[in-house]
Amino acid sequence: MIVDHDLELVVLHIPKCAGTALRRAFLEDGAERRMESWFDFGYDPVLKRQVDLAHRPLMDLRHTRLWRWLRRYQVIACIRHPYDRLASACREHLRQKSRATEVQVRSQPPSEEQLLRYLRRLPAAMDAHDLRWVHGFPIHWFTHFGKRPMVDQLVRCEQFSSDLEQLGETLSLPKSLRKRLRAVGEGEGRREAADLTAIRNHPDLMALANQLHHEDFPCFQYKQQKAEFSDLELKQLIDACLAIGPSHDLPLTNLTPEMRWYYGRVSPRPELQLKPKRTKRATK
Repeated sequence: MIVDHDLELVVLHIPKCAGTALRRAFLEDGAERRMESWFDFGYDPVLKRQVDLAHRPLMDLRHTRLWRWLRRYQVIACIRHPYDRLASACREHLRQKSRATEVQVRSQPPSEEQLLRYLRRLPAAMDAHDLRWVHGFPIHWFTHFGKRPMVDQLVRCEQFSSDLEQLGETLSLPKSLRKRLRAVGEGEGRREAADLTAIRNHPDLMALANQLHHEDFPCFQYKQQKAEFSDLELKQLIDACLAIGPSHDLPLTNLTPEMRWYYGRVSPRPELQLKPKRTKRATK
């Protein structure tokens, strides 16, 4: 996350959505402006857990002093198709896991077994808000506070260059910053990486994204494809998580449509109808 106080802008860093490139452009251009930037990892004494300071879900960010700037300033975020993003998240997980897997994914995509191991563990990691899996958390966790959108301007990776150009015009950004954003849109500084098409189109990845990220598709108007689980272990896990039954029989708590508690108490999981961004800027 970056806050540019002189331009009154907040740039939310959604994992695996070109956030590093946007961060670099804003920081390099804003060397003489009043800027705040968060990166790296740390322990949050309020949440009582480790967090990724660069990528903070808004449910976490809400309790910090930074929340005021989301209310007062224009907020920018870059988004990406959930299938592409989850494939990239798998690669990032392996890049950070060990030196051997980091070297591997520089030149080749994750193997099918690596992909399946990642997918099998992601639901529990999301349930626990485990920062080691933050790159696979849903987009709307970083753009919405509950049902409330907190973003004013969205940039799509699928039309990165044109959206950055439009962003500069809409916000009347400084010419120097628009020049840097134009260079980013044209691919300056982008690293060569192995093609992820095969795992992006893997049926288990698409089926899991359809479940874990299902609110992102209609919210951000991304096309969702029908997909069935081919991995038996993953299918059994998701089927068990989606069951409606006694709370203590469920392997995880956040996917079931309805929790049935002791003494007959019931707590349903509501479906969120999300708007992609704020219709007007929040008042100061």
